[in-house]
Amino acid sequence: MGAVGLASWRAHHGGNVPSAILCISGSELTRGETKDLNGSFLGAHLTSLGVRVVETVFVPDDPELLLAAVRGAIAKADIVVMSGGLGPTADDHTVAVLSRLFGRPIVRHEESRRRMRERALARGFTDETIPDNFYKQSEVIEGAEPLLNAEGLAPGMLIRTDRGVLAVLPGVPREMQVMFTRLVAPRLGERFRLEPPRILRAKIMGMGESWAEGRIQKLGIDFGRLEYGISAKPGELLVKFTAHRAEDHAALERARRLLEGEFGQDLIPLPEGLLGPDGAALETDHAFVVHKRLLEAKSTLAAAESCTGGQIAKELTDHAGSSEYFLGGVVAYSNKSKEALLGIPHGLIEAHGAVSEEVCGAMACGAAARFGADYAVATTGVAGPGGGTEKKPVGLVYLAVAGRIETAPPATDTFYEVTVERQNFRGSRAVVRQLATVRALDLLRRRLEDDGG
Repeated sequence: MGAVGLASWRAHHGGNVPSAILCISGSELTRGETKDLNGSFLGAHLTSLGVRVVETVFVPDDPELLLAAVRGAIAKADIVVMSGGLGPTADDHTVAVLSRLFGRPIVRHEESRRRMRERALARGFTDETIPDNFYKQSEVIEGAEPLLNAEGLAPGMLIRTDRGVLAVLPGVPREMQVMFTRLVAPRLGERFRLEPPRILRAKIMGMGESWAEGRIQKLGIDFGRLEYGISAKPGELLVKFTAHRAEDHAALERARRLLEGEFGQDLIPLPEGLLGPDGAALETDHAFVVHKRLLEAKSTLAAAESCTGGQIAKELTDHAGSSEYFLGGVVAYSNKSKEALLGIPHGLIEAHGAVSEEVCGAMACGAAARFGADYAVATTGVAGPGGGTEKKPVGLVYLAVAGRIETAPPATDTFYEVTVERQNFRGSRAVVRQLATVRALDLLRRRLEDDGG
């Protein structure tokens, strides 16, 4: 297989560069035994560079399947990035397959071999006790540009193809990530005329995908100039508009204004792009949105959870810095715990039931008062699959947000204004709990915005 000069290719294609990702991570990946980390990382980073990812393929430990996958990828994409199969074992086939495909012999990269030997000797091995297959990890194909592995052993490779370039990287996520960002991305920027896109992302809360899509399509957004996508998660939608060229930036700004005008408080704008300045993926998790709002408002929060079982507290405290605002939570699952821990009057539960507007509101006020918080959220409901009745079916959930009311001196009591919402969620127990968690956090976000936080 021959190679063409990248300068002439670059002049012809401009910034619209198609790429493909091949993840070779063992048959355990294709069988679903392990989760992919490399494909999502590479997709986000290539997209942020201005590279159009046309496919991501997962390939098991099979030389013939791998050969076919690489051959197909380099035929359709100018940039192909592979990860995996560079280890010391018999099922690591990447180098042998590339040798066969390009018709070049396998050679050992001496600098990588030297570093491997030094590392082994430092761990107490001797030249006699280092197995030869250990050095298999230093193999590359002749004519490739070796890429030193700063985090591990096996070097990567850059290989010219008829259409562009093939980057071959280790499968260990940390090794792959460092090698891509430090060595591959700069070379792609030098060899291809790339134009990083502008990516507008926003969440739409509290409505179904079909309803949101119908409204978006009527806004008059220039879909011919912008790439558009919408995806659904329990309780929220993520919409994305991408401007690949500078002349399309005005269309992107117009789309932003139209979305804000159409959806109002149901819309949560997210930071532009996919990656932060440090190269890490930007957070889109809804709990993180609320987390940031609480930090900005310098307000404190407590939680009283029944049907969500502590999920609200977990999702917030998953984020570093939550100790600045989260004072504590109570999982008051039984009626007795609601009475003892949150101060809910026994008569209130007897009169209305634990799953009721009255009890949910009292739970939120009780948690706020017990912890001395500015705000509190509460949930009570029937998550299922059993426990429902005709009047209170599975999926019925009450959600409450209580907020401190400022009182003028000499008043000494603390008062809370509470809002309670009734929802009838559909789905499995896990889905009902997740929907309740997302909705409770969104009610809190709206309350913070209304209060100026």
